[in-house]
Amino acid sequence: MKTEGMWRRQSAESWTPGHWRAKVAVMRLISFLVITGFSWRAGAAAEFSQPWGEPYSGVHATGPHVVAFWRFEPGAEDRDASGQTNTLKFDGAAAVKEGRFGGGLQTAAEGPRGQQRHAALAAHRPALSPPGAFTVDLWCKLMPAKEPDQAFLVDKKYASHNDYQFLLSAPDKSGQRVLQVSLGFGEDSAGFQSEPVRLENGRWHHLAFSYDGRGEVRFFCDGVNAGQARHPGRGAVMPGKNSLSIGDRLGSYYHGFPGVLDEVRICQGALDFRSLDLDTGNSRLVFVRQEKAPPVELRVRNRQTAALGPGQAAISLAGLQTATAPVPPLAPGATHKLLFSPNTALRPGSYELRVRVEIPGQPTARAEEKFDVTLVARPLPNRMPVVMWGVYAPEGVQKELGRLKELGFTHCLGVRPHYDFIWEAKDDVLPAPPEAHAEARRMLDAALANGLGILAGASPGSWLAAKSEFQRINRAGKRLEKPDVCGNVPGAREFCEQVGRALGRGYGDHPAFAGALIHTEVRDHTALCFHEHDLAAFKKATGLDYPLEATGKAGVPYKNLKDFPANRVVAESHPILQFYRWFWSVGDGWNELHTRVHRGLHETGHPGLWTFHDPAVRCPSLPGSGGGVDVLSQWTYSYPDPIRIGLPTDELFAMARASVPPQKVMKMTQIIWYRSQTAPIGKKSADGETAPWEDRDPEAAYITIAPTHLREAFWTKIARPIQGIMYHGWQSLVPGDSRASYRYTHPATQHELRQLIQTIVEPLGPTLLQVPDRPADVAFLESFASQVFAQRGEWGWSRGWAGEAYLVLQHAQLQPEVIYEDTLLKRGLAPYRVLFLLDCDVLTEPVVRQIEAFQQRGGVVIGDDRLCPAIKPNVRFPVHLRTNRADLAYTNLLTRARELRNALAGKYFWPTDSDNPDLVTRARRYREADYLFVVNDKREFGNYVGQHGLVMENGLPSTGTLSLNRTSGHVYDLVAGREVHAVNRADRLAWRTDLGPGEGGVFLVLKEAIAEVRVSAPARVKTGQTLTCQVEILDSRRQPVPAVTPAQVEILDADGRAAEFSGYYGLKDGKLALQLDIAPNDPTGCWQIRVRDLASGLSGRAYFQVEPDGP
Repeated sequence: MKTEGMWRRQSAESWTPGHWRAKVAVMRLISFLVITGFSWRAGAAAEFSQPWGEPYSGVHATGPHVVAFWRFEPGAEDRDASGQTNTLKFDGAAAVKEGRFGGGLQTAAEGPRGQQRHAALAAHRPALSPPGAFTVDLWCKLMPAKEPDQAFLVDKKYASHNDYQFLLSAPDKSGQRVLQVSLGFGEDSAGFQSEPVRLENGRWHHLAFSYDGRGEVRFFCDGVNAGQARHPGRGAVMPGKNSLSIGDRLGSYYHGFPGVLDEVRICQGALDFRSLDLDTGNSRLVFVRQEKAPPVELRVRNRQTAALGPGQAAISLAGLQTATAPVPPLAPGATHKLLFSPNTALRPGSYELRVRVEIPGQPTARAEEKFDVTLVARPLPNRMPVVMWGVYAPEGVQKELGRLKELGFTHCLGVRPHYDFIWEAKDDVLPAPPEAHAEARRMLDAALANGLGILAGASPGSWLAAKSEFQRINRAGKRLEKPDVCGNVPGAREFCEQVGRALGRGYGDHPAFAGALIHTEVRDHTALCFHEHDLAAFKKATGLDYPLEATGKAGVPYKNLKDFPANRVVAESHPILQFYRWFWSVGDGWNELHTRVHRGLHETGHPGLWTFHDPAVRCPSLPGSGGGVDVLSQWTYSYPDPIRIGLPTDELFAMARASVPPQKVMKMTQIIWYRSQTAPIGKKSADGETAPWEDRDPEAAYITIAPTHLREAFWTKIARPIQGIMYHGWQSLVPGDSRASYRYTHPATQHELRQLIQTIVEPLGPTLLQVPDRPADVAFLESFASQVFAQRGEWGWSRGWAGEAYLVLQHAQLQPEVIYEDTLLKRGLAPYRVLFLLDCDVLTEPVVRQIEAFQQRGGVVIGDDRLCPAIKPNVRFPVHLRTNRADLAYTNLLTRARELRNALAGKYFWPTDSDNPDLVTRARRYREADYLFVVNDKREFGNYVGQHGLVMENGLPSTGTLSLNRTSGHVYDLVAGREVHAVNRADRLAWRTDLGPGEGGVFLVLKEAIAEVRVSAPARVKTGQTLTCQVEILDSRRQPVPAVTPAQVEILDADGRAAEFSGYYGLKDGKLALQLDIAPNDPTGCWQIRVRDLASGLSGRAYFQVEPDGP
């Protein structure tokens, strides 16, 4: 085997302080270095380096970790100085007196090329193949050679896949060599190499490598780190039976070392030879451009057992920013800090931070390290969050960064507080022990470099539920069978706030840390609690005692209450109603626990943090769920009908509008499907057919959502003014661990998600985030009183009669707004023309008065056969139960939609419409601009789960005419990026659309046509200065378009590379001002700004000249 082919030749520019000075003179940049001016001693447990600068003695020569040690001393030239029996046989090499410390081994590369051995050989012994981690180190002195080539130092591997080789590469053109190691692992081998090093002829150099037994080799040259190389997944080398050769290759094509070797040692364990330890601690190394960067902490530690100093440090950031600083004397184990603040005005990119420390002595102590410093572009405004609700831990994020980025996710859950650590501290601490905290900080750097925001999962209340003193109790004073935290126990709220502060303190300064999920899925387990403090709190709030009839969280059936009003109208002050309003708003304690975590995080974190809670509408229709968090979210399973995601989304808006201040809304689609509700295990299909995944994974309990359902659910939720989208079920989205409970059963789903993000979210998201909902004229009341007294309500599931009816409303092209009794009483019903009262068995007196007044003004009330008898509906909408057969259920939906439209004919005028009930429409509006969304819900059974008859998972194409209640206008297809032909039909603006299976669309409708994209910028700017560019989207009157329009902006530098702030924008009122900060190292020459309007397809551009700063 020829070893030359295993190695890639490397060359690098020589690094010297003089070279830096030359670059600094050229660049004329100012550096900034802060010296801390103090040092400290490490503890007794500090690790010291090997004393390689002097002859090994004592434990370093004969300790139990020393496998073999050859010193070539006169009179004992062939003897193993470790005390072992690894006696050498000289074959072409010779012992000499001129070693590094006494004798040495003279080897050579002379003779016919590759045909003559120059080695000392040790017979095979098992001990020469150390298990796990091991180290080889030696002294060498190169002598001039006629044809410098590869040079073997130690070889026990030869051509096998066993043991190890240590060699030098041939010198490159600059004279530098690379240290190389080849390790055999039985079936194959792996090569490792150092960074280039300069080995001078005639001078002694100490060389070493260590292998950690887990795939990483570290190299050392003269006590300086010479790099490391990794092969993840590797373990111990495979022991072989070859002899060990020192100074040459074992056989055939020989490559002897041209010089003298000394102190050749093999040890167990991965030893360290650095005289000085130079690292960045937990410092950030990734920064957002132009941020006021925290300094990088450069720590210099004396790893020797003798004092060092004083010395000098030289620092260079890619030659663009340099500095020098003194290093004071360092006692053994002592550390000194240097603080270096990178220039974040440089253009985005990766920069090499080189640090070199030199302390004169015998020998001179040196440390040289390279660190990657990355500057990322500032984020564009109004980027829509795409959150992966999963991954969870720092190591998982590091592993999945590539796939998360490729799929288009902008955020994921990535850190958790260590509750026991915070609990034990009892004061303000970091969110995790030092090692775990450092790991999380490293992950945040990697996330920032890849454009990913990290969210914490914070559930301190759930953690407290395991402590008996915080658990709820029943009327008898016994703890509940299913423990849950009582949020009113003293100390619970304080601990939640402490956890929030710890998260903010530990991660809140990092730009990649975006916020936190605060408690999840907690109201499912909540229950009435009968502590004295609970009873007292209700008494204080209402003056009442707990109702004896109240036994569970879901209320009390009115049929069980004596003398309940026959018309099912109750007073607002009804004791049971008061109790459950208190319980769900403040009594169970959860909302305040959410608020405390949120408050603590915002107190200590950066201003851009946001918090969210989910599932926020897994509770009765009463304001306050989620407490004070910034965002409410809810997950939805798409089966059996994907547009069913519309109701829980609208419920979130109802909850968010009712909060003070109003909250934002994001919406999650579950990537997973419950097998039991889509393709039940053990139940054969009607024809006995099974899908390939069923045969391959018959016990899978959670499977992957079908692509058509993912697509439809996506369009249904972004038709609403949500501020972000979320997904859960990573293991079902991408291939991975087959042992996970979530199974990867549909490979097309991940590609569908990526396409939706790439073609819709990224280009249109900045626009959609700024477009509000159209004012609603149809209301859908969710009655808290009916939920308390009749156990109604969807509780976020959209599975009951109200959820089924909401599907009918969507197919009937109605756009209802979910309202609560609280908001009805505050805002009234004046904005609405139609009011749906479904599952409204019991109403309160003031709500009834509002509804009666609404009817008297001409409002239309639509009620089912469960409606409170006090209300006489204008249109009766009978309850119907859904059949399990998906195709029959869908047909019934369309039938009911047609019947509803007929019942409303003459009573209601549709603002938006579709002549095809399969095409479901919904509109948003900004000023006079309409944004009409449509989703194709036409589906059929497929062969993924359709054979079971429960879900129609395959989409079908569909065509229809869409219309708006306006007589004229210009219609733009924002997906296709073009104007579409529209006509006036019966005093409505109408156009045809063709949608593929499960597809959706969004159309922008303007009064005037888009006529021009105008881009203007100053003619010249110098590096290091700021330029302001103006972009306008103008209509046919040459006025800015009164809408939010999507645009793509490309800022190309003189080399044709995209510069900072290139990307997608939403131009509010047709205008955009771009402030471009030209970096000191940006290329000079002609730059251009290109802007494409994504509605009309029109483009505009401007040019400007970047000139060098200075004369």
